[in-house]
Amino acid sequence: MGTLSMGGNIDTNNEMDIIEQQRLAALIEITEQHNKEVSQLKSRLETAEKKAEKSAAQLKNMESELKELRASNPDRMKKQVKRLQEQNRTLTGENATLKTKQKQLTQQLNTANQELEQLKAESEKTEEAEAEA
Repeated sequence: MGTLSMGGNIDTNNEMDIIEQQRLAALIEITEQHNKEVSQLKSRLETAEKKAEKSAAQLKNMESELKELRASNPDRMKKQVKRLQEQNRTLTGENATLKTKQKQLTQQLNTANQELEQLKAESEKTEEAEAEA
């Protein structure tokens, strides 16, 4: 450990001082590292808190907007339903009219086809009669 000299425990005291200085230097280094980490964590926390505040404000705005939309939505929906019902009535009426016209035209087409068939048959008979004569 140390050698005794004339003055007593000087060498031991020097060694103890050196050890204490090393301990103190290690503690200072650990403290500095700890302070760095703490400051980094503080800045992260502050950033996260700012983001949380912004998000909370945005959420508040969205909730108020949603309330407004919910409040005005039933009126809009009722108006839209009425408009669509009126359109539906109009289109249903037009559809019925078109169906009636289609039936009439189909009947006319069938009548015209029958007449055409009769005329063809008569034409063939007259051609046969003329050919025989």
